[in-house]
Amino acid sequence: MPGASERRVMRQAIIDGPGKDFVIREVPVPQPGPVETLLRITVSTVCSRTDLGTIDGYHPPHGSAVMGMLPHDLRIQLGRSELDVSRPYYPSSAFPGTAFPAVMGHEAAGTVVALGAEANSPGHLVASGQPIRGGDRVGTYRVHGGYSDYSALDTANVFRTPDFMTDEEASLMEPLIANYNCLHRCWSIAVPKTVVIIGQGCQGLFSTQVARALGTELIIVSELSGHKRRLAVELGADVAIDPAGSNVVHEVEKLTGSAGADLVVECVGREETIRAVPFLVRRGGMIAQIGALTQPVTFDYGYVHFKHFIVVPVGYIRTLREVADQVVEVLELIKAGLIRPDRLLTHRFELSDIQAAFELIRRNPGEVVKVAIQMTGTGDLQGTTVWSTAHARAGPAESGRCRWPPAR
Repeated sequence: MPGASERRVMRQAIIDGPGKDFVIREVPVPQPGPVETLLRITVSTVCSRTDLGTIDGYHPPHGSAVMGMLPHDLRIQLGRSELDVSRPYYPSSAFPGTAFPAVMGHEAAGTVVALGAEANSPGHLVASGQPIRGGDRVGTYRVHGGYSDYSALDTANVFRTPDFMTDEEASLMEPLIANYNCLHRCWSIAVPKTVVIIGQGCQGLFSTQVARALGTELIIVSELSGHKRRLAVELGADVAIDPAGSNVVHEVEKLTGSAGADLVVECVGREETIRAVPFLVRRGGMIAQIGALTQPVTFDYGYVHFKHFIVVPVGYIRTLREVADQVVEVLELIKAGLIRPDRLLTHRFELSDIQAAFELIRRNPGEVVKVAIQMTGTGDLQGTTVWSTAHARAGPAESGRCRWPPAR
């Protein structure tokens, strides 16, 4: 393994249990299996909602989630199930694995250092359908242990990073692909003219850009942070509502002639935002649930009956090969400037400072959009600001008026 043959151990960030700080441990460098790629990770971006949920003991770690752990399994393991009103309806079978210690990080990019003997066999090729080689820069989907120096994963879940993308941008393809897949399914059901997007964190801002690129006539966003509202307008939103100062349902009524939105995209995953959703969507409309819900919420389920809306969740994608065409489409949107993942990156930290990165996210959620954890080991990146959302331009930007596909 070039660069890894002389390194038998690597650094890996681990959470030993809920409420614990990150610890950096030395563990063996993994060996790629027959259909796997060994990746030297250069950067891994932080999924604030799910990673903080894991640290707080509510979201199954992504390693466990990939293997099928559900929130109720985690509640049982942590002794939190007795207060759950759904407890009588839990399945009788117990989840076989344990959630902690948790190896964290699931959005990563880097360089190929080794390949399994069958890594480029049919069914395991990268999304482009072309074999990869040692030294290729690649992005990933569903990587396990992104906060590490190395990770081995199925080659079907890597894609070549184009020359026009940085590794930081490539690491953001994991949440972007999940987002695009969900909204693509909505568009396949019915093309919405009016879209309401709740929350303008990473997934909300991706939803705004995807909706604009797909030709939505009216995009309305709701976001507490003034900085993020301004960024949303720059990236394509027509109207940005402050839910602390306005009733979002009433504002959407005014903007849609009381009809409601054709599509409501929920990107927060909290009870206070979920409760508004059935009152925002029009009769026969759609709801895209992208925000990660990890605890039971109160939701007026009767409105499914009365308003006949369809709920489209973030899809379960096993490999990028299953959505290879969508990977190509997303890369074309980025190349055309219709999606700007670089605008979401706000801070950089080194792996050795990962605890400080998460403390910043908790301390200043209105300013932080996306944090990149870099595996540089040089000691000079702590809290580096990539750019400040305070510098986002107020008012519509020219890029916000683009449509996809662009004119040929």
